[in-house]
Amino acid sequence: MSDTKNQLAVVVLAAGKGTRMKSDLPKVLHPLAGRPMIDWVVDLAQEMGAVKTVVVGHKAEMVQEHLAGRTGLAFALQQPQRGTGHAVMAAAPELVGFAGQVLILYGDVPGLRRSTAQGLVDQQLTQGNDQTVLAIDVDPPPAYGRLILDPAGRLTRIVEERDAGEEEKKITLVSSGIFVFRGTPLWECLPLLSTDNDQNEYYLTDLASIFAQRGYQVGYAVAPDPPELQGINSREELAMMEGRWAATGGKED
Repeated sequence: MSDTKNQLAVVVLAAGKGTRMKSDLPKVLHPLAGRPMIDWVVDLAQEMGAVKTVVVGHKAEMVQEHLAGRTGLAFALQQPQRGTGHAVMAAAPELVGFAGQVLILYGDVPGLRRSTAQGLVDQQLTQGNDQTVLAIDVDPPPAYGRLILDPAGRLTRIVEERDAGEEEKKITLVSSGIFVFRGTPLWECLPLLSTDNDQNEYYLTDLASIFAQRGYQVGYAVAPDPPELQGINSREELAMMEGRWAATGGKED
Protein backbone atom coordinates (compact mmCIF):
# COMPACT_ATOMS: atom_id res chain seq x y z
CA MET A 1 0.00 0.00 0.00
CA SER A 2 1.03 3.60 -0.50
CA ASP A 3 2.88 5.29 2.35
CA THR A 4 1.16 8.65 1.76
CA LYS A 5 0.48 10.02 5.25
CA ASN A 6 -2.82 11.61 4.20
CA GLN A 7 -4.35 8.31 3.10
CA LEU A 8 -7.01 6.99 5.43
CA ALA A 9 -7.88 3.46 6.48
CA VAL A 10 -10.70 2.69 8.92
CA VAL A 11 -11.08 -0.17 11.39
CA VAL A 12 -14.66 -0.72 12.56
CA LEU A 13 -14.93 -2.69 15.79
CA ALA A 14 -18.17 -4.66 15.48
CA ALA A 15 -17.61 -7.72 17.64
CA GLY A 16 -20.07 -6.86 20.41
CA LYS A 17 -22.35 -9.76 21.31
CA GLY A 18 -25.27 -7.47 22.07
CA THR A 19 -26.70 -9.61 24.85
CA ARG A 20 -28.64 -6.64 26.24
CA MET A 21 -30.51 -6.39 22.93
CA LYS A 22 -32.18 -9.72 23.84
CA SER A 23 -31.95 -10.87 20.23
CA ASP A 24 -30.09 -13.45 18.14
CA LEU A 25 -29.35 -10.69 15.63
CA PRO A 26 -25.82 -9.25 15.95
CA LYS A 27 -26.04 -5.91 17.74
CA VAL A 28 -24.73 -3.86 14.80
CA LEU A 29 -27.47 -5.22 12.51
CA HIS A 30 -30.26 -3.75 14.62
CA PRO A 31 -31.95 -0.99 12.62
CA LEU A 32 -31.66 2.71 13.38
CA ALA A 33 -33.85 5.03 11.29
CA GLY A 34 -34.59 2.14 8.96
CA ARG A 35 -31.01 0.97 8.39
CA PRO A 36 -28.71 -1.37 10.35
CA MET A 37 -26.38 0.53 12.68
CA ILE A 38 -23.29 -0.80 10.91
CA ASP A 39 -24.40 0.87 7.65
CA TRP A 40 -24.17 4.34 9.18
CA VAL A 41 -20.58 3.66 10.31
CA VAL A 42 -19.40 2.04 7.06
CA ASP A 43 -21.00 4.90 5.11
CA LEU A 44 -19.08 7.37 7.26
CA ALA A 45 -15.78 5.63 6.50
CA GLN A 46 -16.49 5.65 2.78
CA GLU A 47 -17.67 9.27 2.79
CA MET A 48 -14.34 10.20 4.40
CA GLY A 49 -12.51 8.59 1.50
CA ALA A 50 -11.10 5.55 3.28
CA VAL A 51 -8.99 3.49 0.89
CA LYS A 52 -9.81 0.40 2.94
CA THR A 53 -12.24 -0.36 5.76
CA VAL A 54 -11.73 -3.42 7.94
CA VAL A 55 -14.77 -4.63 9.89
CA VAL A 56 -13.79 -6.72 12.92
CA GLY A 57 -16.48 -9.16 14.03
CA HIS A 58 -16.97 -11.96 16.55
CA LYS A 59 -19.62 -14.16 14.91
CA ALA A 60 -19.28 -12.20 11.74
CA GLU A 61 -21.08 -14.30 9.14
CA MET A 62 -24.35 -12.32 9.25
CA VAL A 63 -22.55 -8.98 9.27
CA GLN A 64 -20.30 -10.03 6.40
CA GLU A 65 -23.30 -11.29 4.42
CA HIS A 66 -25.14 -8.01 5.00
CA LEU A 67 -22.18 -5.94 3.79
CA ALA A 68 -21.40 -8.18 0.80
CA GLY A 69 -21.00 -6.19 -2.38
CA ARG A 70 -19.55 -3.10 -0.72
CA THR A 71 -16.26 -2.07 -2.29
CA GLY A 72 -13.12 -1.41 -0.26
CA LEU A 73 -14.23 -3.63 2.63
CA ALA A 74 -12.33 -6.42 4.37
CA PHE A 75 -13.36 -8.55 7.32
CA ALA A 76 -11.42 -9.85 10.30
CA LEU A 77 -12.47 -12.28 13.01
CA GLN A 78 -11.77 -11.55 16.67
CA GLN A 79 -11.78 -14.93 18.35
CA PRO A 80 -11.57 -15.02 21.32
CA GLN A 81 -12.51 -11.48 22.38
CA ARG A 82 -9.80 -9.96 24.53
CA GLY A 83 -10.45 -6.24 24.40
CA THR A 84 -10.27 -3.31 22.00
CA GLY A 85 -6.53 -3.58 21.49
CA HIS A 86 -6.95 -7.24 20.60
CA ALA A 87 -9.63 -6.30 18.05
CA VAL A 88 -7.22 -3.96 16.27
CA MET A 89 -4.59 -6.72 16.36
CA ALA A 90 -7.11 -8.90 14.51
CA ALA A 91 -7.47 -6.22 11.83
CA ALA A 92 -3.73 -5.60 11.44
CA PRO A 93 -3.04 -8.36 8.85
CA GLU A 94 -5.48 -6.64 6.49
CA LEU A 95 -3.45 -3.41 6.69
CA VAL A 96 0.12 -4.71 6.41
CA GLY A 97 2.40 -1.93 5.22
CA PHE A 98 -0.23 0.82 5.48
CA ALA A 99 1.57 3.93 6.77
CA GLY A 100 -1.23 6.47 6.47
CA GLN A 101 -3.83 7.39 9.06
CA VAL A 102 -5.79 4.58 10.74
CA LEU A 103 -9.12 5.67 12.23
CA ILE A 104 -10.78 3.41 14.82
CA LEU A 105 -14.59 3.49 14.82
CA TYR A 106 -17.30 1.37 16.45
CA GLY A 107 -20.19 -0.40 14.79
CA ASP A 108 -22.45 0.45 17.73
CA VAL A 109 -21.67 4.21 17.67
CA PRO A 110 -23.78 5.16 14.65
CA GLY A 111 -24.34 8.81 15.62
CA LEU A 112 -20.77 10.01 15.04
CA ARG A 113 -20.90 12.94 12.63
CA ARG A 114 -18.60 13.17 9.65
CA SER A 115 -17.57 16.67 10.74
CA THR A 116 -16.42 15.33 14.12
CA ALA A 117 -14.54 12.36 12.66
CA GLN A 118 -12.92 14.52 9.97
CA GLY A 119 -12.02 17.13 12.59
CA LEU A 120 -10.17 14.44 14.56
CA VAL A 121 -8.17 13.35 11.52
CA ASP A 122 -7.49 16.95 10.49
CA GLN A 123 -6.17 17.80 13.96
CA GLN A 124 -3.91 14.75 13.88
CA LEU A 125 -2.40 15.91 10.57
CA THR A 126 -2.22 19.62 11.47
CA GLN A 127 -0.50 18.99 14.80
CA GLY A 128 1.77 16.31 13.36
CA ASN A 129 0.56 13.80 15.92
CA ASP A 130 1.20 10.08 15.77
CA GLN A 131 -1.94 9.39 17.79
CA THR A 132 -4.98 11.51 18.63
CA VAL A 133 -7.91 10.41 20.78
CA LEU A 134 -11.39 11.87 20.58
CA ALA A 135 -12.17 12.99 24.12
CA ILE A 136 -15.31 14.02 25.99
CA ASP A 137 -15.30 16.59 28.81
CA VAL A 138 -18.32 15.86 31.02
CA ASP A 139 -18.97 16.41 34.73
CA PRO A 140 -19.69 14.01 36.31
CA PRO A 141 -17.56 11.86 33.99
CA PRO A 142 -18.91 8.62 32.50
CA ALA A 143 -17.16 5.33 33.29
CA TYR A 144 -14.54 5.76 30.55
CA GLY A 145 -10.77 6.02 30.51
CA ARG A 146 -9.41 9.20 32.11
CA LEU A 147 -6.92 11.33 30.16
CA ILE A 148 -3.80 12.03 32.23
CA LEU A 149 -2.02 15.23 31.18
CA ASP A 150 1.41 16.51 32.16
CA PRO A 151 1.86 20.06 33.58
CA ALA A 152 2.21 21.38 30.02
CA GLY A 153 -1.17 19.89 29.05
CA ARG A 154 0.27 17.06 26.95
CA LEU A 155 -1.45 13.68 27.06
CA THR A 156 0.81 11.09 28.67
CA ARG A 157 -1.52 8.15 29.33
CA ILE A 158 -5.13 7.02 29.59
CA VAL A 159 -6.30 5.10 32.66
CA GLU A 160 -9.45 3.00 32.45
CA GLU A 161 -11.88 3.71 35.27
CA ARG A 162 -11.58 0.20 36.70
CA ASP A 163 -7.82 0.74 37.08
CA ALA A 164 -7.97 4.40 38.18
CA GLY A 165 -7.24 5.78 41.64
CA GLU A 166 -9.71 7.99 43.50
CA GLU A 167 -8.10 11.25 42.31
CA GLU A 168 -7.91 10.01 38.72
CA LYS A 169 -11.62 9.14 38.81
CA LYS A 170 -12.39 12.84 39.42
CA ILE A 171 -10.91 13.79 36.03
CA THR A 172 -13.70 14.90 33.68
CA LEU A 173 -11.70 14.58 30.43
CA VAL A 174 -12.31 11.02 29.22
CA SER A 175 -11.66 8.87 26.16
CA SER A 176 -14.50 8.15 23.74
CA GLY A 177 -12.57 5.11 22.48
CA ILE A 178 -12.29 6.66 19.00
CA PHE A 179 -8.68 7.14 17.90
CA VAL A 180 -6.65 7.99 14.85
CA PHE A 181 -3.12 6.58 14.60
CA ARG A 182 -0.29 6.97 12.14
CA GLY A 183 0.08 3.48 10.72
CA THR A 184 3.81 2.85 11.16
CA PRO A 185 4.01 3.45 14.94
CA LEU A 186 0.66 1.69 15.42
CA TRP A 187 1.98 -1.56 13.94
CA GLU A 188 5.20 -1.12 15.94
CA CYS A 189 3.45 -0.57 19.27
CA LEU A 190 0.42 -2.91 19.06
CA PRO A 191 2.52 -5.97 20.01
CA LEU A 192 3.65 -4.12 23.17
CA LEU A 193 0.17 -4.13 24.69
CA SER A 194 -0.26 -6.35 27.73
CA THR A 195 -3.20 -7.75 29.70
CA ASP A 196 -1.87 -6.51 33.05
CA ASN A 197 -5.09 -4.81 34.13
CA ASP A 198 -8.33 -5.40 36.00
CA GLN A 199 -10.08 -7.05 33.05
CA ASN A 200 -7.11 -9.07 31.76
CA GLU A 201 -7.62 -7.54 28.31
CA TYR A 202 -5.59 -5.68 25.70
CA TYR A 203 -6.70 -2.05 26.10
CA LEU A 204 -6.38 0.19 23.05
CA THR A 205 -6.13 3.11 25.49
CA ASP A 206 -2.77 1.78 26.74
CA LEU A 207 -1.22 2.83 23.42
CA ALA A 208 -1.24 6.45 24.63
CA SER A 209 1.44 5.76 27.24
CA ILE A 210 3.35 3.36 24.97
CA PHE A 211 3.50 5.97 22.21
CA ALA A 212 4.52 8.72 24.65
CA GLN A 213 7.24 6.57 26.23
CA ARG A 214 8.70 5.85 22.81
CA GLY A 215 8.83 9.52 21.88
CA TYR A 216 5.81 9.61 19.58
CA GLN A 217 3.53 12.63 19.66
CA VAL A 218 0.18 12.01 21.35
CA GLY A 219 -2.74 14.43 21.44
CA TYR A 220 -6.45 14.71 21.96
CA ALA A 221 -9.44 16.50 20.42
CA VAL A 222 -12.54 17.34 22.44
CA ALA A 223 -15.84 16.24 20.87
CA PRO A 224 -18.18 19.20 20.34
CA ASP A 225 -21.37 17.22 21.10
CA PRO A 226 -20.94 14.24 23.45
CA PRO A 227 -24.39 12.69 22.74
CA GLU A 228 -23.31 11.84 19.18
CA LEU A 229 -20.80 9.40 20.70
CA GLN A 230 -23.47 7.36 22.49
CA GLY A 231 -22.77 3.67 22.23
CA ILE A 232 -25.90 1.59 21.65
CA ASN A 233 -26.11 -1.33 24.06
CA SER A 234 -29.85 -1.82 24.51
CA ARG A 235 -33.15 -1.40 22.71
CA GLU A 236 -33.89 1.54 25.01
CA GLU A 237 -30.72 3.38 23.93
CA LEU A 238 -31.52 2.61 20.30
CA ALA A 239 -35.02 4.07 20.71
CA MET A 240 -33.59 7.18 22.42
CA MET A 241 -31.21 7.86 19.52
CA GLU A 242 -33.97 7.23 17.00
CA GLY A 243 -36.12 9.75 18.85
CA ARG A 244 -33.30 12.30 18.92
CA TRP A 245 -32.76 11.93 15.17
CA ALA A 246 -36.49 12.24 14.50
CA ALA A 247 -36.59 15.48 16.48
CA THR A 248 -33.63 16.99 14.60
CA GLY A 249 -34.51 15.78 11.12
CA GLY A 250 -32.05 12.88 10.96
CA LYS A 251 -28.35 12.31 11.49
CA GLU A 252 -26.28 15.45 11.02
CA ASP A 253 -23.05 15.69 9.05
